[in-house]
Amino acid sequence: MKIPHIRRFLVAALLPFALNLMLTATSRSQPAAPRSNFIRLVVPASDTVQAASGTYRLSAGTSPGNRLTINGSPLKVYPSGGAAGLLNLGVGENHFTLTATGPRGDSVSKSFIIVRSKPAETTPDSALAIDTIMTEPSEDLWLNEDDRLEVQFKGTPGCRASCDLGIPMTEVKPAYAHGLGGIYRGVYTVKDGDTLSSHPVRFRLENASGAAVEVSSKGAVTMRPGDFPYIGVTKGERPALSYGLGDDRLGGAKMSFINAGIRLAITGKHGSQYRVALAPGHEAWIAAGNVDLIPRGARLPAALTENWTVYGDDKYDYVNVGIPLRLPYSSTTESDPTRIHIDLYGATSNTNWIIQQLTTREIKNVYYTEPSTGVFRITIELRHRQIWGYEIAYNPSGLVIKVRRQPEKLKIKALTFALDAGHGGENSGALGSTGALEKDINLAVVKELKALLEDRGARVILTRDNDADVAVADRVRKAVTSGADMLISIHSNSIGLTTNPENTRGTATFYKHICYRPLALAIVRSVLKTGLPLFGNVGSFNFSLNAPTELPNVLVEMAFVSNPLDEMDLTDPEFRHRIAGRIVDGVDDFLDSCDE
Repeated sequence: MKIPHIRRFLVAALLPFALNLMLTATSRSQPAAPRSNFIRLVVPASDTVQAASGTYRLSAGTSPGNRLTINGSPLKVYPSGGAAGLLNLGVGENHFTLTATGPRGDSVSKSFIIVRSKPAETTPDSALAIDTIMTEPSEDLWLNEDDRLEVQFKGTPGCRASCDLGIPMTEVKPAYAHGLGGIYRGVYTVKDGDTLSSHPVRFRLENASGAAVEVSSKGAVTMRPGDFPYIGVTKGERPALSYGLGDDRLGGAKMSFINAGIRLAITGKHGSQYRVALAPGHEAWIAAGNVDLIPRGARLPAALTENWTVYGDDKYDYVNVGIPLRLPYSSTTESDPTRIHIDLYGATSNTNWIIQQLTTREIKNVYYTEPSTGVFRITIELRHRQIWGYEIAYNPSGLVIKVRRQPEKLKIKALTFALDAGHGGENSGALGSTGALEKDINLAVVKELKALLEDRGARVILTRDNDADVAVADRVRKAVTSGADMLISIHSNSIGLTTNPENTRGTATFYKHICYRPLALAIVRSVLKTGLPLFGNVGSFNFSLNAPTELPNVLVEMAFVSNPLDEMDLTDPEFRHRIAGRIVDGVDDFLDSCDE
Protein backbone atom coordinates (compact mmCIF):
# COMPACT_ATOMS: atom_id res chain seq x y z
CA MET A 1 0.00 0.00 0.00
CA LYS A 2 2.97 2.36 0.56
CA ILE A 3 4.62 1.67 -2.76
CA PRO A 4 2.90 4.55 -4.65
CA HIS A 5 4.08 6.98 -1.97
CA ILE A 6 7.62 5.62 -2.28
CA ARG A 7 7.48 6.03 -6.05
CA ARG A 8 6.29 9.62 -5.69
CA PHE A 9 9.10 10.26 -3.21
CA LEU A 10 11.74 8.77 -5.55
CA VAL A 11 10.44 10.74 -8.53
CA ALA A 12 10.47 13.96 -6.54
CA ALA A 13 13.96 13.23 -5.23
CA LEU A 14 15.47 12.15 -8.52
CA LEU A 15 13.79 14.69 -10.82
CA PRO A 16 16.28 17.53 -10.13
CA PHE A 17 19.18 15.10 -10.66
CA ALA A 18 17.68 13.90 -13.95
CA LEU A 19 17.10 17.45 -15.14
CA ASN A 20 20.68 18.32 -14.23
CA LEU A 21 21.93 15.38 -16.30
CA MET A 22 19.81 16.54 -19.25
CA LEU A 23 21.17 20.09 -18.97
CA THR A 24 24.74 18.81 -18.70
CA ALA A 25 24.30 16.62 -21.77
CA THR A 26 22.80 19.53 -23.69
CA SER A 27 25.66 21.83 -22.71
CA ARG A 28 28.20 19.37 -24.09
CA SER A 29 26.52 19.06 -27.46
CA GLN A 30 25.95 21.54 -30.25
CA PRO A 31 23.52 24.41 -29.56
CA ALA A 32 19.93 23.18 -29.82
CA ALA A 33 18.10 24.44 -32.89
CA PRO A 34 14.67 26.03 -32.56
CA ARG A 35 11.84 23.52 -32.85
CA SER A 36 10.07 25.46 -35.63
CA ASN A 37 11.45 25.28 -39.12
CA PHE A 38 13.97 28.04 -39.88
CA ILE A 39 16.77 29.23 -42.15
CA ARG A 40 19.79 31.10 -40.82
CA LEU A 41 21.68 32.93 -43.57
CA VAL A 42 25.28 33.47 -42.42
CA VAL A 43 27.08 34.32 -45.68
CA PRO A 44 26.06 36.54 -47.44
CA ALA A 45 25.84 38.64 -44.29
CA SER A 46 22.71 40.53 -45.41
CA ASP A 47 19.83 40.23 -47.86
CA THR A 48 21.63 42.39 -50.44
CA VAL A 49 25.40 42.47 -50.93
CA GLN A 50 27.84 43.73 -53.56
CA ALA A 51 30.44 41.49 -55.23
CA ALA A 52 33.20 41.98 -57.78
CA SER A 53 33.98 38.31 -58.48
CA GLY A 54 32.01 35.74 -60.46
CA THR A 55 31.61 33.50 -57.37
CA TYR A 56 30.38 34.04 -53.82
CA ARG A 57 30.47 31.84 -50.77
CA LEU A 58 27.23 30.50 -49.26
CA SER A 59 26.91 29.47 -45.61
CA ALA A 60 23.55 28.80 -44.01
CA GLY A 61 21.91 26.76 -41.28
CA THR A 62 18.60 25.03 -40.74
CA SER A 63 17.09 22.37 -38.48
CA PRO A 64 19.09 19.12 -38.57
CA GLY A 65 17.26 16.60 -40.75
CA ASN A 66 15.73 19.23 -43.04
CA ARG A 67 16.08 19.29 -46.81
CA LEU A 68 17.55 22.51 -48.20
CA THR A 69 17.46 23.87 -51.76
CA ILE A 70 18.91 26.96 -53.42
CA ASN A 71 16.81 28.12 -56.38
CA GLY A 72 15.38 24.60 -56.49
CA SER A 73 18.73 22.76 -56.50
CA PRO A 74 19.50 20.59 -53.45
CA LEU A 75 22.16 21.56 -50.91
CA LYS A 76 23.80 19.07 -48.59
CA VAL A 77 22.65 19.53 -45.00
CA TYR A 78 25.20 18.34 -42.44
CA PRO A 79 24.19 16.68 -39.14
CA SER A 80 24.63 20.05 -37.43
CA GLY A 81 22.08 21.63 -39.75
CA GLY A 82 24.82 23.58 -41.51
CA ALA A 83 25.05 23.91 -45.27
CA ALA A 84 27.65 25.51 -47.51
CA GLY A 85 28.51 25.97 -51.16
CA LEU A 86 29.64 28.35 -53.88
CA LEU A 87 27.29 30.52 -55.92
CA ASN A 88 28.00 31.49 -59.52
CA LEU A 89 27.20 35.10 -60.38
CA GLY A 90 26.36 36.98 -63.53
CA VAL A 91 26.88 40.72 -63.94
CA GLY A 92 24.11 42.68 -62.24
CA GLU A 93 21.51 41.38 -59.79
CA ASN A 94 21.57 37.69 -58.90
CA HIS A 95 18.44 36.52 -57.05
CA PHE A 96 18.56 33.46 -54.80
CA THR A 97 15.99 31.70 -52.66
CA LEU A 98 16.83 29.19 -49.97
CA THR A 99 14.04 26.78 -49.04
CA ALA A 100 14.13 24.47 -46.03
CA THR A 101 11.65 21.59 -45.91
CA GLY A 102 11.08 19.66 -42.71
CA PRO A 103 10.40 15.92 -42.36
CA ARG A 104 6.64 16.62 -42.23
CA GLY A 105 6.69 18.67 -45.43
CA ASP A 106 6.51 22.11 -43.78
CA SER A 107 8.78 24.60 -45.52
CA VAL A 108 10.22 28.06 -45.03
CA SER A 109 12.12 30.25 -47.52
CA LYS A 110 14.61 33.11 -47.43
CA SER A 111 15.59 35.23 -50.43
CA PHE A 112 18.65 37.39 -50.98
CA ILE A 113 20.36 39.32 -53.79
CA ILE A 114 24.03 39.48 -54.75
CA VAL A 115 24.85 42.37 -57.08
CA ARG A 116 27.95 41.72 -59.15
CA SER A 117 29.55 44.93 -60.33
CA LYS A 118 30.26 45.36 -63.98
CA PRO A 119 33.95 44.86 -64.82
CA ALA A 120 35.88 47.72 -66.37
CA GLU A 121 35.20 48.11 -70.07
CA THR A 122 36.76 50.05 -72.89
CA THR A 123 35.29 53.55 -73.07
CA PRO A 124 32.87 53.73 -76.06
CA ASP A 125 34.08 55.56 -79.18
CA SER A 126 30.77 57.38 -79.41
CA ALA A 127 31.70 59.98 -76.80
CA LEU A 128 34.92 61.74 -75.90
CA ALA A 129 35.53 61.10 -72.23
CA ILE A 130 38.11 60.50 -69.50
CA ASP A 131 36.91 57.99 -66.91
CA THR A 132 37.59 58.70 -63.26
CA ILE A 133 38.81 55.14 -62.70
CA MET A 134 42.41 53.95 -63.20
CA THR A 135 43.83 57.50 -62.96
CA GLU A 136 47.36 57.71 -61.53
CA PRO A 137 48.73 59.13 -59.33
CA SER A 138 45.86 58.20 -57.04
CA GLU A 139 47.74 59.21 -53.86
CA ASP A 140 50.00 62.12 -52.93
CA LEU A 141 53.66 61.61 -53.84
CA TRP A 142 56.93 63.14 -52.71
CA LEU A 143 59.57 62.38 -55.34
CA ASN A 144 63.34 62.59 -55.19
CA GLU A 145 65.97 62.73 -57.90
CA ASP A 146 65.90 59.64 -60.16
CA ASP A 147 62.44 58.61 -58.90
CA ARG A 148 59.97 57.61 -61.60
CA LEU A 149 56.63 59.35 -61.88
CA GLU A 150 54.16 57.07 -63.67
CA VAL A 151 50.97 58.73 -64.91
CA GLN A 152 47.93 57.01 -66.35
CA PHE A 153 44.28 57.51 -67.20
CA LYS A 154 41.49 55.68 -69.03
CA GLY A 155 39.51 57.33 -71.77
CA THR A 156 38.20 57.14 -75.32
CA PRO A 157 40.53 55.04 -77.52
CA GLY A 158 42.34 56.39 -80.55
CA CYS A 159 42.87 59.92 -79.29
CA ARG A 160 45.85 62.10 -78.43
CA ALA A 161 46.70 62.23 -74.73
CA SER A 162 48.85 64.68 -72.81
CA CYS A 163 49.37 66.09 -69.32
CA ASP A 164 50.38 69.49 -68.01
CA LEU A 165 53.77 68.19 -66.85
CA GLY A 166 54.82 67.64 -70.45
CA ILE A 167 55.23 63.88 -69.98
CA PRO A 168 54.76 62.03 -73.31
CA MET A 169 51.70 59.74 -73.09
CA THR A 170 51.07 56.66 -75.21
CA GLU A 171 47.97 54.53 -75.68
CA VAL A 172 48.81 51.02 -74.48
CA LYS A 173 47.85 47.99 -76.54
CA PRO A 174 44.88 46.17 -74.94
CA ALA A 175 46.99 43.00 -74.58
CA TYR A 176 49.12 44.90 -72.00
CA ALA A 177 46.19 46.60 -70.25
CA HIS A 178 43.95 43.72 -69.13
CA GLY A 179 42.23 43.71 -72.51
CA LEU A 180 41.10 47.33 -72.24
CA GLY A 181 41.50 49.95 -74.96
CA GLY A 182 41.99 53.63 -74.22
CA ILE A 183 44.59 53.21 -71.45
CA TYR A 184 47.13 56.04 -71.73
CA ARG A 185 50.40 55.95 -69.82
CA GLY A 186 53.55 58.01 -69.43
CA VAL A 187 56.75 57.91 -67.36
CA TYR A 188 59.01 60.71 -66.18
CA THR A 189 62.29 60.46 -64.25
CA VAL A 190 62.77 63.24 -61.73
CA LYS A 191 65.86 65.37 -62.28
CA ASP A 192 67.92 67.53 -59.98
CA GLY A 193 66.39 70.98 -59.96
CA ASP A 194 62.79 69.88 -60.62
CA THR A 195 60.40 71.85 -58.44
CA LEU A 196 56.75 71.03 -57.94
CA SER A 197 54.59 71.48 -54.85
CA SER A 198 51.39 69.48 -54.19
CA HIS A 199 50.44 69.57 -57.86
CA PRO A 200 47.54 67.40 -59.15
CA VAL A 201 48.39 66.20 -62.66
CA ARG A 202 46.05 67.69 -65.29
CA PHE A 203 45.29 65.26 -68.14
CA ARG A 204 43.97 66.23 -71.59
CA LEU A 205 42.41 63.97 -74.24
CA GLU A 206 41.84 65.33 -77.76
CA ASN A 207 40.17 63.58 -80.71
CA ALA A 208 40.86 63.99 -84.42
CA SER A 209 38.32 66.81 -84.81
CA GLY A 210 40.02 68.90 -82.13
CA ALA A 211 37.46 68.38 -79.36
CA ALA A 212 39.09 67.90 -75.94
CA VAL A 213 38.31 66.98 -72.35
CA GLU A 214 40.41 67.43 -69.22
CA VAL A 215 40.54 65.88 -65.74
CA SER A 216 42.90 66.12 -62.73
CA SER A 217 44.45 63.24 -60.80
CA LYS A 218 43.30 62.58 -57.26
CA GLY A 219 46.88 62.43 -56.00
CA ALA A 220 49.18 65.46 -55.98
CA VAL A 221 52.88 65.44 -56.87
CA THR A 222 55.71 67.17 -54.99
CA MET A 223 59.22 67.29 -56.55
CA ARG A 224 61.96 68.91 -54.48
CA PRO A 225 65.08 66.77 -54.84
CA GLY A 226 67.25 69.42 -53.21
CA ASP A 227 65.24 69.25 -49.99
CA PHE A 228 65.87 65.55 -49.39
CA PRO A 229 66.56 63.84 -47.13
CA TYR A 230 64.15 65.04 -44.50
CA ILE A 231 65.04 63.80 -41.02
CA GLY A 232 62.36 62.05 -39.03
CA VAL A 233 62.19 60.52 -35.55
CA THR A 234 60.04 57.48 -34.83
CA LYS A 235 57.22 57.65 -32.31
CA GLY A 236 54.48 55.43 -30.94
CA GLU A 237 54.55 51.84 -29.74
CA ARG A 238 56.45 49.34 -31.89
CA PRO A 239 56.62 51.35 -35.15
CA ALA A 240 57.21 49.05 -38.10
CA LEU A 241 59.55 49.20 -41.07
CA SER A 242 57.98 47.54 -44.11
CA TYR A 243 59.74 46.10 -47.13
CA GLY A 244 57.55 47.88 -49.67
CA LEU A 245 54.18 49.43 -50.41
CA GLY A 246 52.37 46.12 -50.78
CA ASP A 247 49.28 45.83 -48.63
CA ASP A 248 46.73 43.22 -47.59
CA ARG A 249 44.48 42.56 -44.62
CA LEU A 250 47.59 42.01 -42.46
CA GLY A 251 49.06 45.34 -43.47
CA GLY A 252 51.93 44.49 -45.83
CA ALA A 253 55.20 42.63 -45.21
CA LYS A 254 57.13 43.91 -42.18
CA MET A 255 60.91 44.10 -42.10
CA SER A 256 61.27 44.99 -38.43
CA PHE A 257 59.49 46.50 -35.45
CA ILE A 258 61.73 49.19 -33.96
CA ASN A 259 61.78 51.58 -31.00
CA ALA A 260 60.56 55.14 -30.63
CA GLY A 261 63.22 57.86 -30.86
CA ILE A 262 65.10 56.35 -33.82
CA ARG A 263 66.38 58.78 -36.44
CA LEU A 264 65.46 58.12 -40.09
CA ALA A 265 66.43 59.61 -43.46
CA ILE A 266 63.16 60.29 -45.33
CA THR A 267 63.63 60.34 -49.11
CA GLY A 268 60.05 60.20 -50.41
CA LYS A 269 56.39 59.67 -49.67
CA HIS A 270 53.59 57.63 -51.22
CA GLY A 271 50.18 58.29 -49.73
CA SER A 272 50.48 57.74 -45.99
CA GLN A 273 53.90 56.03 -46.15
CA TYR A 274 57.35 57.60 -45.91
CA ARG A 275 60.26 56.05 -47.78
CA VAL A 276 63.34 55.55 -45.61
CA ALA A 277 66.93 55.35 -46.83
CA LEU A 278 68.55 52.84 -44.48
CA ALA A 279 71.88 52.51 -46.28
CA PRO A 280 73.07 52.57 -49.91
CA GLY A 281 70.88 50.04 -51.74
CA HIS A 282 68.67 49.47 -48.68
CA GLU A 283 65.34 51.18 -48.20
CA ALA A 284 62.13 50.63 -46.27
CA TRP A 285 58.74 52.26 -45.71
CA ILE A 286 57.10 53.46 -42.52
CA ALA A 287 53.67 54.88 -41.72
CA ALA A 288 53.80 58.68 -41.63
CA GLY A 289 51.83 58.59 -38.38
CA ASN A 290 54.82 56.91 -36.70
CA VAL A 291 57.29 59.67 -37.64
CA ASP A 292 57.81 63.29 -36.59
CA LEU A 293 59.74 65.35 -39.15
CA ILE A 294 62.25 67.57 -37.39
CA PRO A 295 63.71 70.94 -38.46
CA ARG A 296 66.52 71.13 -40.96
CA GLY A 297 70.02 71.00 -39.59
CA ALA A 298 69.43 67.85 -37.56
CA ARG A 299 72.17 65.27 -37.68
CA LEU A 300 71.86 62.61 -40.37
CA PRO A 301 71.29 59.03 -39.15
CA ALA A 302 74.90 57.85 -39.33
CA ALA A 303 77.37 57.08 -36.56
CA LEU A 304 80.53 55.23 -35.59
CA THR A 305 80.22 52.28 -33.24
CA GLU A 306 82.18 52.34 -30.03
CA ASN A 307 83.32 49.50 -27.80
CA TRP A 308 81.07 46.71 -26.56
CA THR A 309 80.37 44.91 -23.34
CA VAL A 310 78.89 41.40 -23.17
CA TYR A 311 77.69 40.20 -19.76
CA GLY A 312 74.96 38.41 -17.83
CA ASP A 313 72.94 39.01 -14.70
CA ASP A 314 70.77 36.60 -12.72
CA LYS A 315 68.13 36.37 -15.52
CA TYR A 316 69.44 37.45 -18.94
CA ASP A 317 72.53 37.88 -21.09
CA TYR A 318 73.26 41.25 -22.67
CA VAL A 319 75.19 42.72 -25.58
CA ASN A 320 75.73 46.47 -25.13
CA VAL A 321 77.03 48.16 -28.30
CA GLY A 322 78.26 51.69 -27.73
CA ILE A 323 76.85 54.12 -30.34
CA PRO A 324 75.98 57.81 -29.90
CA LEU A 325 72.85 57.87 -32.11
CA ARG A 326 69.68 55.78 -32.28
CA LEU A 327 69.77 54.13 -35.71
CA PRO A 328 67.24 51.82 -37.40
CA TYR A 329 67.81 48.07 -37.34
CA SER A 330 66.39 44.72 -38.39
CA SER A 331 67.11 41.19 -37.17
CA THR A 332 67.13 37.61 -38.43
CA THR A 333 67.93 34.26 -36.84
CA GLU A 334 69.55 30.98 -37.80
CA SER A 335 68.93 27.54 -36.33
CA ASP A 336 72.01 25.58 -37.35
CA PRO A 337 74.23 26.98 -35.97
CA THR A 338 72.05 28.99 -33.58
CA ARG A 339 72.70 32.67 -34.20
CA ILE A 340 70.99 36.04 -33.96
CA HIS A 341 71.92 38.69 -36.55
CA ILE A 342 71.11 42.38 -36.01
CA ASP A 343 71.74 44.73 -38.93
CA LEU A 344 72.34 48.28 -37.73
CA TYR A 345 71.80 50.74 -40.61
CA GLY A 346 73.96 53.84 -40.95
CA ALA A 347 76.63 52.50 -38.60
CA THR A 348 80.32 52.10 -39.37
CA SER A 349 82.75 50.26 -37.13
CA ASN A 350 85.05 52.10 -34.80
CA THR A 351 84.98 49.20 -32.35
CA ASN A 352 88.45 48.35 -31.08
CA TRP A 353 87.48 45.75 -28.51
CA ILE A 354 84.59 43.68 -27.22
CA ILE A 355 84.69 42.93 -23.50
CA GLN A 356 83.11 39.51 -22.91
CA GLN A 357 82.49 38.83 -19.24
CA LEU A 358 82.37 35.27 -17.94
CA THR A 359 78.87 35.83 -16.56
CA THR A 360 76.97 34.93 -19.74
CA ARG A 361 75.16 31.59 -19.78
CA GLU A 362 73.40 31.62 -23.17
CA ILE A 363 75.70 33.75 -25.30
CA LYS A 364 78.68 31.77 -26.55
CA ASN A 365 80.33 34.39 -28.75
CA VAL A 366 79.73 37.77 -30.42
CA TYR A 367 81.34 39.47 -33.39
CA TYR A 368 80.53 41.89 -36.19
CA THR A 369 80.89 42.26 -39.95
CA GLU A 370 80.02 44.96 -42.49
CA PRO A 371 78.37 43.11 -45.38
CA SER A 372 77.82 46.36 -47.31
CA THR A 373 78.33 50.08 -46.93
CA GLY A 374 76.34 51.45 -44.04
CA VAL A 375 75.26 48.02 -42.76
CA PHE A 376 76.87 46.97 -39.48
CA ARG A 377 75.95 43.35 -38.66
CA ILE A 378 76.08 42.10 -35.07
CA THR A 379 76.19 38.31 -34.75
CA ILE A 380 75.43 36.55 -31.49
CA GLU A 381 76.19 32.83 -31.22
CA LEU A 382 74.15 30.88 -28.65
CA ARG A 383 74.87 27.72 -26.68
CA HIS A 384 71.53 25.96 -27.30
CA ARG A 385 69.88 25.06 -30.57
CA GLN A 386 66.62 26.78 -29.58
CA ILE A 387 66.37 30.56 -29.29
CA TRP A 388 64.14 31.52 -26.35
CA GLY A 389 63.80 35.17 -27.21
CA TYR A 390 65.67 38.42 -27.56
CA GLU A 391 64.82 42.10 -27.24
CA ILE A 392 66.48 45.03 -29.03
CA ALA A 393 66.36 48.49 -27.46
CA TYR A 394 68.40 51.61 -26.81
CA ASN A 395 69.68 53.03 -23.53
CA PRO A 396 71.79 56.18 -22.98
CA SER A 397 75.01 54.34 -23.83
CA GLY A 398 73.90 52.66 -27.03
CA LEU A 399 72.16 49.61 -28.42
CA VAL A 400 71.30 46.77 -26.04
CA ILE A 401 70.33 43.24 -27.09
CA LYS A 402 68.83 41.31 -24.19
CA VAL A 403 68.96 37.56 -24.75
CA ARG A 404 66.63 35.22 -22.90
CA ARG A 405 68.24 32.08 -21.51
CA GLN A 406 66.90 28.60 -22.05
CA PRO A 407 64.84 27.60 -18.97
CA GLU A 408 66.76 25.44 -16.53
CA LYS A 409 63.86 23.00 -16.38
CA LEU A 410 62.27 22.17 -19.71
CA LYS A 411 59.02 21.12 -18.11
CA ILE A 412 55.56 22.65 -18.39
CA LYS A 413 55.35 22.99 -14.60
CA ALA A 414 58.41 25.26 -14.61
CA LEU A 415 57.12 27.67 -17.28
CA THR A 416 54.75 30.60 -17.69
CA PHE A 417 52.42 30.65 -20.69
CA ALA A 418 50.65 33.62 -22.28
CA LEU A 419 47.45 32.39 -23.97
CA ASP A 420 45.60 34.55 -26.47
CA ALA A 421 41.98 33.90 -27.48
CA GLY A 422 41.65 35.59 -30.87
CA HIS A 423 38.95 38.24 -31.47
CA GLY A 424 36.30 39.10 -28.87
CA GLY A 425 33.60 41.67 -28.16
CA GLU A 426 32.46 43.49 -31.33
CA ASN A 427 35.14 41.58 -33.26
CA SER A 428 33.44 38.19 -33.68
CA GLY A 429 35.97 36.76 -36.12
CA ALA A 430 34.87 34.06 -38.56
CA LEU A 431 31.35 32.63 -38.72
CA GLY A 432 30.24 29.05 -39.13
CA SER A 433 27.22 27.94 -41.13
CA THR A 434 25.27 27.23 -37.93
CA GLY A 435 26.05 30.70 -36.62
CA ALA A 436 29.00 29.61 -34.46
CA LEU A 437 31.26 32.58 -33.62
CA GLU A 438 35.01 32.22 -33.76
CA LYS A 439 35.51 34.45 -30.72
CA ASP A 440 33.47 32.05 -28.55
CA ILE A 441 35.24 28.93 -29.83
CA ASN A 442 38.66 30.49 -29.28
CA LEU A 443 37.90 31.52 -25.70
CA ALA A 444 36.43 28.11 -24.86
CA VAL A 445 39.61 26.35 -26.06
CA VAL A 446 41.88 28.84 -24.27
CA LYS A 447 40.05 28.11 -21.01
CA GLU A 448 40.54 24.37 -21.63
CA LEU A 449 44.24 25.03 -22.30
CA LYS A 450 44.55 27.12 -19.15
CA ALA A 451 43.05 24.37 -17.01
CA LEU A 452 45.26 21.68 -18.55
CA LEU A 453 48.46 23.72 -18.16
CA GLU A 454 47.64 24.73 -14.61
CA ASP A 455 46.91 21.10 -13.76
CA ARG A 456 50.49 20.45 -14.85
CA GLY A 457 51.77 23.20 -12.52
CA ALA A 458 52.28 25.98 -15.07
CA ARG A 459 51.55 29.66 -14.55
CA VAL A 460 49.09 30.99 -17.15
CA ILE A 461 48.33 34.55 -18.29
CA LEU A 462 45.36 35.32 -20.57
CA THR A 463 45.26 38.28 -22.93
CA ARG A 464 41.46 38.17 -22.50
CA ASP A 465 39.36 36.05 -20.16
CA ASN A 466 35.90 37.20 -21.28
CA ASP A 467 34.02 38.46 -24.32
CA ALA A 468 36.08 41.65 -24.64
CA ASP A 469 37.55 43.31 -27.71
CA VAL A 470 41.19 43.71 -26.66
CA ALA A 471 43.42 45.66 -29.05
CA VAL A 472 46.17 43.63 -30.69
CA ALA A 473 48.81 46.05 -29.39
CA ASP A 474 47.54 45.48 -25.84
CA ARG A 475 47.67 41.71 -26.32
CA VAL A 476 51.27 41.89 -27.55
CA ARG A 477 52.28 44.20 -24.71
CA LYS A 478 50.74 41.95 -22.08
CA ALA A 479 52.39 38.83 -23.48
CA VAL A 480 55.82 40.46 -23.77
CA THR A 481 55.84 42.20 -20.39
CA SER A 482 54.22 39.39 -18.40
CA GLY A 483 57.38 37.34 -18.04
CA ALA A 484 55.83 34.51 -20.08
CA ASP A 485 58.13 31.89 -21.56
CA MET A 486 55.83 31.17 -24.50
CA LEU A 487 52.89 32.76 -26.35
CA ILE A 488 50.15 30.63 -27.92
CA SER A 489 47.41 32.43 -29.86
CA ILE A 490 44.26 30.42 -30.60
CA HIS A 491 42.12 31.04 -33.68
CA SER A 492 39.57 29.30 -35.91
CA ASN A 493 40.25 29.62 -39.62
CA SER A 494 38.00 30.72 -42.47
CA ILE A 495 38.15 30.99 -46.24
CA GLY A 496 37.31 34.14 -48.19
CA LEU A 497 34.07 35.06 -49.91
CA THR A 498 34.97 33.68 -53.35
CA THR A 499 35.93 30.10 -52.37
CA ASN A 500 33.82 27.01 -51.73
CA PRO A 501 33.94 26.44 -47.95
CA GLU A 502 33.37 22.70 -48.38
CA ASN A 503 36.70 22.33 -50.17
CA THR A 504 38.98 23.79 -47.48
CA ARG A 505 39.46 22.36 -44.01
CA GLY A 506 42.13 21.22 -41.57
CA THR A 507 44.51 22.46 -38.92
CA ALA A 508 47.50 24.78 -39.25
CA THR A 509 50.12 26.59 -37.21
CA PHE A 510 51.73 29.91 -38.10
CA TYR A 511 55.05 31.52 -37.19
CA LYS A 512 57.06 34.50 -38.44
CA HIS A 513 60.61 33.97 -37.19
CA ILE A 514 62.37 30.81 -38.35
CA CYS A 515 63.70 30.19 -34.82
CA TYR A 516 60.13 29.55 -33.63
CA ARG A 517 59.26 27.05 -36.36
CA PRO A 518 60.10 24.05 -34.11
CA LEU A 519 57.33 25.07 -31.69
CA ALA A 520 54.80 25.51 -34.51
CA LEU A 521 55.81 22.21 -36.08
CA ALA A 522 55.59 20.25 -32.83
CA ILE A 523 52.09 21.56 -32.13
CA VAL A 524 50.66 20.97 -35.59
CA ARG A 525 52.03 17.41 -35.64
CA SER A 526 50.36 16.74 -32.32
CA VAL A 527 47.02 18.30 -33.31
CA LEU A 528 46.91 16.06 -36.40
CA LYS A 529 46.34 13.16 -33.98
CA THR A 530 42.80 14.48 -33.46
CA GLY A 531 42.03 13.26 -36.98
CA LEU A 532 41.95 16.71 -38.56
CA PRO A 533 43.66 16.94 -41.96
CA LEU A 534 46.73 19.15 -42.37
CA PHE A 535 46.25 22.59 -43.86
CA GLY A 536 49.86 23.61 -43.29
CA ASN A 537 52.74 24.82 -41.16
CA VAL A 538 52.98 28.42 -42.34
CA GLY A 539 56.11 30.55 -41.97
CA SER A 540 56.94 34.26 -42.39
CA PHE A 541 53.41 34.98 -41.20
CA ASN A 542 52.88 38.74 -41.08
CA PHE A 543 50.65 38.87 -38.00
CA SER A 544 51.24 41.14 -35.00
CA LEU A 545 51.09 38.35 -32.43
CA ASN A 546 53.78 36.44 -34.35
CA ALA A 547 55.99 39.52 -34.61
CA PRO A 548 57.59 39.59 -31.14
CA THR A 549 61.14 38.26 -30.98
CA GLU A 550 61.01 38.39 -27.17
CA LEU A 551 59.59 34.89 -26.66
CA PRO A 552 58.72 31.76 -28.67
CA ASN A 553 55.27 32.22 -30.15
CA VAL A 554 52.82 30.40 -32.39
CA LEU A 555 49.37 31.03 -33.80
CA VAL A 556 47.19 27.91 -33.93
CA GLU A 557 44.36 27.92 -36.47
CA MET A 558 42.63 24.88 -35.02
CA ALA A 559 40.31 24.18 -37.96
CA PHE A 560 38.08 26.00 -40.44
CA VAL A 561 34.85 27.18 -38.82
CA SER A 562 33.75 28.04 -42.38
CA ASN A 563 33.81 24.32 -43.24
CA PRO A 564 30.70 22.47 -41.95
CA LEU A 565 32.67 19.37 -40.93
CA ASP A 566 35.32 21.33 -39.07
CA GLU A 567 32.64 23.51 -37.52
CA MET A 568 30.96 20.44 -36.00
CA ASP A 569 34.27 19.59 -34.34
CA LEU A 570 34.91 23.12 -33.11
CA THR A 571 31.45 23.42 -31.54
CA ASP A 572 31.77 20.07 -29.76
CA PRO A 573 33.05 20.58 -26.17
CA GLU A 574 34.59 17.08 -26.11
CA PHE A 575 36.56 17.84 -29.26
CA ARG A 576 37.66 21.22 -27.89
CA HIS A 577 38.97 19.47 -24.79
CA ARG A 578 40.79 16.95 -26.99
CA ILE A 579 42.41 19.56 -29.24
CA ALA A 580 43.54 21.55 -26.18
CA GLY A 581 45.15 18.37 -24.87
CA ARG A 582 46.96 17.84 -28.18
CA ILE A 583 48.29 21.41 -28.08
CA VAL A 584 49.70 20.71 -24.61
CA ASP A 585 51.21 17.47 -25.93
CA GLY A 586 52.81 19.48 -28.73
CA VAL A 587 54.37 21.82 -26.19
CA ASP A 588 55.73 18.76 -24.37
CA ASP A 589 57.22 17.46 -27.63
CA PHE A 590 58.81 20.86 -28.28
CA LEU A 591 60.37 20.95 -24.81
CA ASP A 592 61.69 17.41 -25.26
CA SER A 593 63.34 18.48 -28.53
CA CYS A 594 65.08 21.34 -26.70
CA ASP A 595 66.53 19.05 -24.04
CA GLU A 596 70.10 18.38 -25.06
